[in-house]
Amino acid sequence: MSNKLPGLDGALGQGLLERLGSAKRQGCLAADLAAELGRDWSEDDVVRLLRGLEEEGLATELKDRWYAVRHTQWVAGSVQLLERGDALIRSGRDREAGYFAARRNLMGARDGDLVLIKPVSRKRRVLGRLPEVAVARVLRRRDRIVVGTLEIDRDRRWLVPFYPKRSLDLEVEEAGELMEDQFVVVDVAERAGGAHGRPLGRIREVLGSPEIPGVDVRVVLRHFGIPEEFPLAVEEEAARLPPDPKTSDCGGRRDLRDWPTITIDGEDAKDFDDAISVEARPDGSFLLAVHIADVAHYVPEGSALDLEAYRRGTSVYFPERAVPMLPEALSNGLCSLRPGVPRLAISALLEFSARGELEQHDFAGTVIRSDLRMTYSEVRRLLEEPEPSDPDEYGVVLELLHNARRLMTVLLERRADRGSIDFDLPEGDVILDAEGFTVGVRPGDRSIAHRIIEEFMIAANEAVGGELIRRESPALFRVHEAPRPVELESLRQILAPLGLHLEGDLQDLHPAALQAVLRRVEGRPEEGFVSTLVLRAMRRALYSSDSQGHYALASPHYTHFTSPIRRYPDLVVHRRLKALLAGLDPDEPDATLLPQRLPPMADHCSATERRAEAAERELLKWKLVRYLAVRVGETFNGRITGVHPFGFFVLLEDYFVDGLVPIRRLTDDTYLFDPSSHTLSGQRRGRNFRLGSRVSVVLRGVDLRQRTLELGVADLAEPAGGRAEQRPRRRRSRRRRQR
Repeated sequence: MSNKLPGLDGALGQGLLERLGSAKRQGCLAADLAAELGRDWSEDDVVRLLRGLEEEGLATELKDRWYAVRHTQWVAGSVQLLERGDALIRSGRDREAGYFAARRNLMGARDGDLVLIKPVSRKRRVLGRLPEVAVARVLRRRDRIVVGTLEIDRDRRWLVPFYPKRSLDLEVEEAGELMEDQFVVVDVAERAGGAHGRPLGRIREVLGSPEIPGVDVRVVLRHFGIPEEFPLAVEEEAARLPPDPKTSDCGGRRDLRDWPTITIDGEDAKDFDDAISVEARPDGSFLLAVHIADVAHYVPEGSALDLEAYRRGTSVYFPERAVPMLPEALSNGLCSLRPGVPRLAISALLEFSARGELEQHDFAGTVIRSDLRMTYSEVRRLLEEPEPSDPDEYGVVLELLHNARRLMTVLLERRADRGSIDFDLPEGDVILDAEGFTVGVRPGDRSIAHRIIEEFMIAANEAVGGELIRRESPALFRVHEAPRPVELESLRQILAPLGLHLEGDLQDLHPAALQAVLRRVEGRPEEGFVSTLVLRAMRRALYSSDSQGHYALASPHYTHFTSPIRRYPDLVVHRRLKALLAGLDPDEPDATLLPQRLPPMADHCSATERRAEAAERELLKWKLVRYLAVRVGETFNGRITGVHPFGFFVLLEDYFVDGLVPIRRLTDDTYLFDPSSHTLSGQRRGRNFRLGSRVSVVLRGVDLRQRTLELGVADLAEPAGGRAEQRPRRRRSRRRRQR
């Protein structure tokens, strides 16, 4: 059997881990495990899977035998270095700091490394409560490839990591004539001298100066390990696909090319993977058709295209460019629902009553032809600022849009009635010049056009999720768990000073209670801030092989069906839905071991989603900070978004980036931190800085290397003292102390 199937390694690895668990302290030989697996799996294949488990801290090898870590005296954990070289070891699901390791017992482990630890003394406790341990083995280095800038120290060059919290004393060899502050990618190797030697970096790639257009994007991509170029085999496979569907591809499909159909996307969008048709009936009911590009028709499971799409997990969107999950021949061509050309789709045909109740649904493989590619701003203008010439120019499309608005309204009302939470978060988009540099910031738009697409996509995702559950088909679901009571209690305390009360049992809080809070601030200046607070109290949505419901949407079954061109879970769902349409019995044994593969696939797709979001957020913040670097000394309005003993954070209005007012900048009084009210309180004059309060601040300094803003309160007299870039102090004295 081929192992070239997404998630198969994870499924087989989980099976091996269960086998090691059953062996307990006896352990297993890799050769014996290979023989048990069969299916032409070699010992080398098994060792590769076991090494993967070892890098996750789940298994380890000792004297040629493999053991589940939970059946050894060891514990797996990650290293957090302390200032003097000792370390805390964080272990368990929540990665709490549960152990202490002295510097002499670290065995060369560095900050962020995954290690196995063993007790030094079962009685000795350090830092008041933590048992002391020693590192037995380094399982995985955190820093194998590091992105950063060069810093010149006499005749040596040192790397300053791009991630400001990363602690790494790394000398770069063979840097040649590279200039200081150029970004580079380095491979981290152990210096001669064994585990206790400091690491040495060898340059893999020179990215260049951040002043060069596009370098910032490449830095972020390399830092987060996001693939940029497609492998040759993937490009070749994509090149063999036709530019348009062949006649034979349309056989057996429902022909909907005569239906009025449109796409609605942003002005800069290039891939159009969803289209809509809406019909209003005389009895007040509606027929909604959500057409999604049939990517699965062109990307067979186990193909080079499929494996690369799984590896990426999702497309990544930056202000000036996108890094697609699939090559442009598919994402912008064959699977893009362009107007005026036939395209293959999977259509969800949903019939709603006048009150928004889903009365009937059907799914079909279809052929569609979009009539018009529309933008959000265009749709908003047509619906909210109509002109006399619109009927002649848009024809039946205009009727479609009016039907869509009516249906969206009843769907939104029905969703609100069941307690679904509708967030309206403040976001900003940067305005770029022709070279990709930021020249302005505009608020993110969420118009009636956005709401139409949001409601229709939610309806389609719910319908498909419910169908998969009804047919008992294995699939990937979108899961959102209820917030933890401790987070809700914290939210309740924060909202109280704002005059907002979170009602209900926090152990089993219905989402309607949170929606009620958001409704109370709708249209008020603090609406965006309160929405952000509620979102912070939520758990993160993720992918799962089990349908556990979506808390925020108050939906019992939810999946992602509407974007297979840019999200791998949607592609999995399309394949399952197409299998049901083809009459395949979900109870039949799956030759591809899909049920076993789904849990690791869900974990992987959740991880790639988090990676993409972090990369998008990091680049946007970098661009905003660089944009504000020339405005040191200017005054801005903002709102306090976080209060701590060391100061408070302020989100700048109109710029959607936050900065820190350090407590040393509060020179008019002595301020004490009150954690219960999230307030810094002046002891003599009684001035308070409370979470959620508006405040006027002055930009005092910008640190481009740390990508942070330092602020001061505008009405406090103090010298500016800020610089457009505060370079970190040279580390020469620290290195000499270490030597």
